[in-house]
Amino acid sequence: MEETPAYINILNYLFVVVYMLSVPLETTLGEIIRTLGHWNLMGRALLANLVIIPILGIIITQFLVLPSDVGIGFLLLGFAPGGLLALQFARVSKGNLVFAVALLLVFCGLAILVTPLLVYLFFSREAAGRLPFGWLTMMLLLLTVVPLIVGRALQRLIPQHAPKLGLWLGRLSIVIFIIATVMAGRYKTPAIKLMGANGMAAIVLLILGSWVVGWLLGGPEIRNRKVLAISSSIRNVGICLPIASNYFAGMDVTVPIVAFSGIMIPMNMVFALVTGRALRDPMESVTAVKT
Repeated sequence: MEETPAYINILNYLFVVVYMLSVPLETTLGEIIRTLGHWNLMGRALLANLVIIPILGIIITQFLVLPSDVGIGFLLLGFAPGGLLALQFARVSKGNLVFAVALLLVFCGLAILVTPLLVYLFFSREAAGRLPFGWLTMMLLLLTVVPLIVGRALQRLIPQHAPKLGLWLGRLSIVIFIIATVMAGRYKTPAIKLMGANGMAAIVLLILGSWVVGWLLGGPEIRNRKVLAISSSIRNVGICLPIASNYFAGMDVTVPIVAFSGIMIPMNMVFALVTGRALRDPMESVTAVKT
């Protein structure tokens, strides 16, 4: 399987940086903090992504009898919430963007701590390398926290221009996302072919199941249900790949991870477009997050 070129990974990282920079310009820090303070909603999101979906991944792996390396990579995806691309699909679906950012920050932070621990507990005998804690922590800070701080500083310096700048940065992130997705397509196709029928079925079932879990636990507001369904189904490939490459050296654990990233993008794009057009909250309920 041909390795994805570095410039495509850079484009994906650039998308996240630009997007995270746009959010505090279009919203306020207070909105993000208030969303994080909705314990009921955030608790259901954590239940879905740290308990239910990992269990779902284990069930699917056992039911479809996946090969060893494929099964390890697939379970890695089940263990790792906080996929960065969820931000763009949240915008397309007209979901709650502040909730999407709050989930990203919480999920990525927890994934860096929880995913390596679960991997060590479940797969310590199969491993041949070390867990990349340093790289994962640095990635979280550079891609999410730093742009939020810079965006907040710009909002204070140029409050009259901040909303318009945020809007244009959001549009730029869409362009970067499309370019990166198109360019990466040819490198993900071989991995998808290597998965076989059972592997493909496992990925599709995990995405569909995550949609259902996220939607059911997303609370009364449709805009929150959209975001939790999308955020739950887009697992954290950015965390899974370094673990697979370093901790499972010499194995094909990266194959299902790359294949997943190639399948979840078109599936979530369809989901986001359909729900964005067909499902909306009543006007009286779109001004606050309800739990």
